[in-house]
Amino acid sequence: MNFPYISISIYKQPVVVKSESTKMNSRAASFFIVFFLGASMTALAQVDTLQIEKKPLKIRGYIGGVYENAPVAPDHTNSFGIQAAVIMKNHIEIGFYNLIYNDNKYQERLIFPNSFQMNYKHAGFVLGYRTNLERDYEFNFESKVGFGEVIWSHSETGEAFLSDKFRVLQLQVSVDYILAKFLAVNAFAGYRWMNQLEITGLSNDDFNGLSFGLVMKVGKFR
Repeated sequence: MNFPYISISIYKQPVVVKSESTKMNSRAASFFIVFFLGASMTALAQVDTLQIEKKPLKIRGYIGGVYENAPVAPDHTNSFGIQAAVIMKNHIEIGFYNLIYNDNKYQERLIFPNSFQMNYKHAGFVLGYRTNLERDYEFNFESKVGFGEVIWSHSETGEAFLSDKFRVLQLQVSVDYILAKFLAVNAFAGYRWMNQLEITGLSNDDFNGLSFGLVMKVGKFR
Protein backbone atom coordinates (compact mmCIF):
# COMPACT_ATOMS: atom_id res chain seq x y z
CA MET A 1 0.00 0.00 0.00
CA ASN A 2 1.38 3.28 -0.98
CA PHE A 3 0.88 6.31 1.30
CA PRO A 4 0.96 9.83 -0.10
CA TYR A 5 4.15 11.65 0.52
CA ILE A 6 3.67 14.81 2.47
CA SER A 7 6.51 17.30 2.66
CA ILE A 8 6.42 19.73 5.50
CA SER A 9 8.80 22.69 5.33
CA ILE A 10 9.35 24.76 8.40
CA TYR A 11 10.60 28.37 7.70
CA LYS A 12 12.77 29.72 10.39
CA GLN A 13 12.99 33.55 10.48
CA PRO A 14 16.59 34.68 10.67
CA VAL A 15 17.52 36.41 13.84
CA VAL A 16 19.59 39.57 13.45
CA VAL A 17 22.07 39.93 16.26
CA LYS A 18 23.41 43.44 16.82
CA SER A 19 27.04 43.72 17.50
CA GLU A 20 28.34 45.42 20.62
CA SER A 21 29.80 48.29 18.56
CA THR A 22 26.43 49.07 16.98
CA LYS A 23 24.77 49.21 20.39
CA MET A 24 27.43 51.57 21.69
CA ASN A 25 27.05 53.91 18.68
CA SER A 26 23.27 54.08 19.17
CA ARG A 27 23.67 54.91 22.84
CA ALA A 28 26.27 57.58 22.08
CA ALA A 29 24.01 59.19 19.46
CA SER A 30 21.06 59.24 21.86
CA PHE A 31 23.19 60.75 24.61
CA PHE A 32 24.52 63.44 22.22
CA ILE A 33 21.00 64.42 21.09
CA VAL A 34 19.75 64.70 24.68
CA PHE A 35 22.84 66.73 25.70
CA PHE A 36 22.49 69.09 22.70
CA LEU A 37 18.79 69.76 23.38
CA GLY A 38 19.48 70.38 27.06
CA ALA A 39 22.33 72.78 26.35
CA SER A 40 20.23 74.66 23.77
CA MET A 41 17.35 75.13 26.19
CA THR A 42 19.74 76.36 28.91
CA ALA A 43 21.36 78.87 26.53
CA LEU A 44 17.98 80.22 25.42
CA ALA A 45 16.90 80.61 29.03
CA GLN A 46 20.08 82.58 29.82
CA VAL A 47 19.57 84.87 26.79
CA ASP A 48 16.01 85.62 27.90
CA THR A 49 17.27 86.42 31.40
CA LEU A 50 19.91 88.81 30.04
CA GLN A 51 17.36 90.56 27.85
CA ILE A 52 15.09 91.07 30.83
CA GLU A 53 17.87 92.32 33.11
CA LYS A 54 19.48 94.62 30.50
CA LYS A 55 18.84 98.27 31.36
CA PRO A 56 17.77 100.63 28.58
CA LEU A 57 20.28 103.23 27.42
CA LYS A 58 19.44 106.60 28.98
CA ILE A 59 20.05 109.54 26.69
CA ARG A 60 19.34 113.06 27.88
CA GLY A 61 19.24 116.19 25.76
CA TYR A 62 18.26 119.83 25.59
CA ILE A 63 17.88 122.91 23.45
CA GLY A 64 18.32 126.36 24.93
CA GLY A 65 18.62 130.07 24.38
CA VAL A 66 22.09 131.52 25.02
CA TYR A 67 23.26 134.91 26.26
CA GLU A 68 27.02 135.55 26.16
CA ASN A 69 29.12 138.53 27.18
CA ALA A 70 32.50 138.36 25.42
CA PRO A 71 35.37 140.78 24.76
CA VAL A 72 35.89 142.88 21.67
CA ALA A 73 38.53 145.42 22.68
CA PRO A 74 38.27 147.92 24.15
CA ASP A 75 34.83 146.79 25.39
CA HIS A 76 32.55 143.75 25.56
CA THR A 77 29.69 142.65 23.33
CA ASN A 78 26.43 140.88 24.17
CA SER A 79 25.63 138.00 21.82
CA PHE A 80 22.50 135.87 21.63
CA GLY A 81 21.86 132.47 20.07
CA ILE A 82 20.93 128.85 20.60
CA GLN A 83 22.65 125.71 21.84
CA ALA A 84 21.51 122.08 21.69
CA ALA A 85 23.13 118.81 22.74
CA VAL A 86 22.61 115.20 23.74
CA ILE A 87 24.10 113.80 26.96
CA MET A 88 25.08 110.14 26.81
CA LYS A 89 25.03 107.62 29.66
CA ASN A 90 28.82 107.89 29.93
CA HIS A 91 28.50 111.64 30.78
CA ILE A 92 29.67 112.82 27.31
CA GLU A 93 27.89 115.87 25.88
CA ILE A 94 27.80 116.40 22.09
CA GLY A 95 25.99 119.25 20.35
CA PHE A 96 26.15 122.52 18.42
CA TYR A 97 25.79 126.24 19.04
CA ASN A 98 25.16 129.47 17.15
CA LEU A 99 25.83 133.02 18.42
CA ILE A 100 25.22 136.41 16.79
CA TYR A 101 26.22 139.92 17.82
CA ASN A 102 24.05 142.36 15.89
CA ASP A 103 24.08 145.84 17.39
CA ASN A 104 25.12 149.38 16.45
CA LYS A 105 27.08 150.14 19.65
CA TYR A 106 30.50 149.12 18.35
CA GLN A 107 31.44 151.80 15.78
CA GLU A 108 34.66 153.15 14.27
CA ARG A 109 35.54 155.82 11.68
CA LEU A 110 37.43 153.61 9.27
CA ILE A 111 37.26 156.19 6.45
CA PHE A 112 36.78 159.77 7.64
CA PRO A 113 34.13 161.10 7.99
CA ASN A 114 32.13 157.87 7.54
CA SER A 115 31.28 155.76 10.54
CA PHE A 116 31.02 151.97 10.40
CA GLN A 117 29.53 149.48 12.84
CA MET A 118 30.93 146.04 13.55
CA ASN A 119 28.86 142.86 13.84
CA TYR A 120 30.00 139.26 14.04
CA LYS A 121 28.60 135.74 14.27
CA HIS A 122 29.99 132.25 14.79
CA ALA A 123 28.72 128.69 15.05
CA GLY A 124 30.18 125.27 15.66
CA PHE A 125 30.30 122.15 17.82
CA VAL A 126 30.03 121.65 21.56
CA LEU A 127 31.90 118.80 23.25
CA GLY A 128 31.78 118.39 27.01
CA TYR A 129 31.86 116.14 30.04
CA ARG A 130 29.23 116.20 32.80
CA THR A 131 30.48 115.20 36.26
CA ASN A 132 27.19 113.67 37.42
CA LEU A 133 23.74 112.97 36.04
CA GLU A 134 21.40 112.64 39.01
CA ARG A 135 21.86 115.73 41.19
CA ASP A 136 20.12 119.10 41.16
CA TYR A 137 23.50 120.78 40.53
CA GLU A 138 25.46 119.34 37.61
CA PHE A 139 28.93 120.62 36.70
CA ASN A 140 30.27 120.57 33.13
CA PHE A 141 33.59 120.98 31.37
CA GLU A 142 32.97 122.11 27.79
CA SER A 143 34.75 123.19 24.64
CA LYS A 144 33.33 125.07 21.66
CA VAL A 145 35.01 124.90 18.26
CA GLY A 146 33.54 127.05 15.53
CA PHE A 147 33.82 129.27 12.48
CA GLY A 148 32.56 132.81 12.08
CA GLU A 149 32.61 136.10 10.24
CA VAL A 150 33.24 139.74 11.15
CA ILE A 151 31.45 142.42 9.11
CA TRP A 152 31.95 146.20 8.99
CA SER A 153 28.78 147.89 7.74
CA HIS A 154 28.03 151.52 6.95
CA SER A 155 26.30 152.97 9.99
CA GLU A 156 23.75 154.97 8.04
CA THR A 157 22.90 152.67 5.14
CA GLY A 158 23.66 149.28 6.71
CA GLU A 159 25.53 148.27 3.58
CA ALA A 160 28.37 145.78 4.15
CA PHE A 161 31.78 147.38 3.62
CA LEU A 162 34.39 144.84 4.79
CA SER A 163 34.20 141.25 6.02
CA ASP A 164 36.53 138.41 6.95
CA LYS A 165 36.17 134.89 8.34
CA PHE A 166 37.81 133.45 11.44
CA ARG A 167 38.10 130.36 13.62
CA VAL A 168 37.29 130.31 17.32
CA LEU A 169 37.99 128.03 20.28
CA GLN A 170 36.43 128.48 23.69
CA LEU A 171 37.06 126.42 26.84
CA GLN A 172 34.59 126.87 29.67
CA VAL A 173 33.18 125.47 32.88
CA SER A 174 29.51 125.62 33.69
CA VAL A 175 26.92 124.51 36.21
CA ASP A 176 23.34 123.43 35.57
CA TYR A 177 20.65 123.92 38.17
CA ILE A 178 17.80 121.50 37.45
CA LEU A 179 14.53 123.32 38.07
CA ALA A 180 12.38 120.42 36.82
CA LYS A 181 12.74 117.22 34.81
CA PHE A 182 12.41 119.28 31.63
CA LEU A 183 13.86 122.69 32.66
CA ALA A 184 17.33 123.86 33.74
CA VAL A 185 19.30 127.10 33.95
CA ASN A 186 23.01 127.09 33.12
CA ALA A 187 25.72 129.60 34.04
CA PHE A 188 29.12 129.41 32.33
CA ALA A 189 32.48 131.16 32.26
CA GLY A 190 35.40 130.54 29.93
CA TYR A 191 38.19 131.88 27.77
CA ARG A 192 37.95 132.53 24.04
CA TRP A 193 40.70 132.38 21.40
CA MET A 194 40.23 133.63 17.85
CA ASN A 195 42.58 133.21 14.88
CA GLN A 196 42.83 133.77 11.10
CA LEU A 197 41.10 137.15 11.31
CA GLU A 198 42.57 139.83 9.04
CA ILE A 199 40.38 142.89 8.75
CA THR A 200 40.85 146.65 9.02
CA GLY A 201 40.41 148.04 12.53
CA LEU A 202 40.41 144.67 14.36
CA SER A 203 42.75 141.77 15.17
CA ASN A 204 42.49 138.34 16.76
CA ASP A 205 43.69 139.75 20.08
CA ASP A 206 40.73 142.10 20.22
CA PHE A 207 38.39 139.09 20.54
CA ASN A 208 40.50 136.99 22.91
CA GLY A 209 39.62 136.97 26.58
CA LEU A 210 37.23 135.93 29.33
CA SER A 211 33.57 135.38 28.53
CA PHE A 212 30.55 134.44 30.60
CA GLY A 213 26.86 133.90 30.08
CA LEU A 214 23.61 132.07 30.74
CA VAL A 215 21.67 129.32 28.97
CA MET A 216 18.01 128.52 29.60
CA LYS A 217 17.59 124.85 28.70
CA VAL A 218 14.50 122.84 27.88
CA GLY A 219 14.80 119.09 27.48
CA LYS A 220 15.19 115.80 29.36
CA PHE A 221 17.40 115.95 32.45
CA ARG A 222 16.28 112.86 34.42
